[in-house]
Amino acid sequence: MQALRWPMRSACTRSSEDSRGGSGFSFNDLAADRAGTRLGERASIDTASARKLQQTLTAGLLETDIMPATADLPEFMQAAEFKRRYGGVGAPEYERMRADIERRIAALPLYR
Repeated sequence: MQALRWPMRSACTRSSEDSRGGSGFSFNDLAADRAGTRLGERASIDTASARKLQQTLTAGLLETDIMPATADLPEFMQAAEFKRRYGGVGAPEYERMRADIERRIAALPLYR
């Protein structure tokens, strides 16, 4: 599980930095980062997993095959709003949202 901490921390850092300018914090961005990380993990489990994923990709995928629904996730939040609503990265409400994103990704057939 240690290997998962760096990609998550990196995604959180980028989103948190966006909240202090730029486009604002986005749980949609966090979901996309995590889905991409999970795809990469799936591709590198072992040779058999890599081949199976290659066959799946060759057959064709839709965005919904690799990315969960995110239309209901909050985005474009500046730092003050993000802190007010979620308490900041690592706070309980933020962790609830992060866990929801992880559940959404895990529910996709590709990641089961």
